[in-house]
Amino acid sequence: MNIAKTKPASAGPVKQRMDVLLLLVTMMLIGMGIVTVFDASYALAIETRHNDAFYFVKRQALFGGIGALAMVLTAYIPFWRWRRNAFPAVCVSVILLIAVFVPHIGHSLNGARRWLGVGPFQFQPSELAKLTLVIYLAQICSAGPKIMRNFKLGVLPPLIVMAVVCGLIAKEPDLGTAIVLCGTGLVMLFVAGARPKYMGGVLGVVGVIVTGYVFSKQYRMDRMTAFLNPKADQFNNGYQVWHALLALGSGGLAGVGLGEGREKFFLPMAPTDFIFAVIAEEWGMIGTMALLIVFTLLAARGYSIAHGTKDPFGALLAVGLTTLVCLQSVINIAVATSSIPNTGVPLPFISYGGSSLVLNMIGIGILLNISKYPEGRGKPEERAVSPGEEAFERRWDRAPYAPRVTPDTLTAYSREASRLTRGAEIDRRRPRTGPAPRRVDRAKKRHLTVDRDE
Repeated sequence: MNIAKTKPASAGPVKQRMDVLLLLVTMMLIGMGIVTVFDASYALAIETRHNDAFYFVKRQALFGGIGALAMVLTAYIPFWRWRRNAFPAVCVSVILLIAVFVPHIGHSLNGARRWLGVGPFQFQPSELAKLTLVIYLAQICSAGPKIMRNFKLGVLPPLIVMAVVCGLIAKEPDLGTAIVLCGTGLVMLFVAGARPKYMGGVLGVVGVIVTGYVFSKQYRMDRMTAFLNPKADQFNNGYQVWHALLALGSGGLAGVGLGEGREKFFLPMAPTDFIFAVIAEEWGMIGTMALLIVFTLLAARGYSIAHGTKDPFGALLAVGLTTLVCLQSVINIAVATSSIPNTGVPLPFISYGGSSLVLNMIGIGILLNISKYPEGRGKPEERAVSPGEEAFERRWDRAPYAPRVTPDTLTAYSREASRLTRGAEIDRRRPRTGPAPRRVDRAKKRHLTVDRDE
């Protein structure tokens, strides 16, 4: 019995050069963020951190260094390895989000319980949940468009996980992060092949839930009122938005100059949620347009990586990570320009915050690795080896004792092949008046003989 052997069609993953432009854009944003954090926070640091004007910028630079190491590490970890640990990572994130509400474990600030940690080193589990949820959604949505078109099998399971994670984050309360995660997840579901009618229904349900959530607390309704007319309540609920608009208007075309802005002394959360207003005042319209161009380049490179990746998991992961950064940027800038109500979302790579900076840089590291392996894992496909190929390989394995092929034998083989072909063509053209004649395989009855003197 002949058993067909198999051999790999490819040797493994095909590596190419990582996306250098994405790396340069990210480092540019981080450098811009460190400069702006110092500019926006030195007065607050002198007042609250024992006259240490460099307190916040030193911490930001420290977390930037940690993030750089993490980015380099994740850039060299094959992205398909994240797939096997996607669900356990989400479970860990959910446990940490629950731990935030446990007394003496979770820490609160300004009425929100969002932090875990000891002393000055604190960590936001919601930032980890962003990354782990995107990885999990990429893993579960890469099953294929056929499954994603089925609501029960393809759409409902990721929606349940999204609802749990976003619900815990909104409970902290942190509505802005919950909206960012929900929007990112819906984009990934749509790209994965979910039907538009399902997405429309989900968007309607999410809209109703968000509306009810906003009107469930008085301070959220006050924020909505301040958004509609910030000048009418500029000394109370509209204070932040009003001073952000003053900063935008004071900047003009070229800005008042680095370090010369005044509204940063009046803006609460100037180094975090409203750092775009500080940039607009000191760098002007030219600086803000340059910042928008840099973020646009980052988005273009991220989606280009997703488009060029053949692996479904890698493509969806690239879409999720890029959308995560883009949504945060859009919401932060929209709040600073009073285009939407205040939600408390930081500007990626720019705003002060160690957890956000490190985990965003880890996401960029994963994107860089996806750009290195556009073909994906490159798992070898098994193909059958023909008997002739196997015999040929065995022949040359036995060289030099194997019989050699000479020009004379090649000529004889070609003549015999031509003769057999002509005979088969004549038999095919011959009309048949009766039953088909019995054909005898002449190759079985006689051996191939070649007259070398022909």
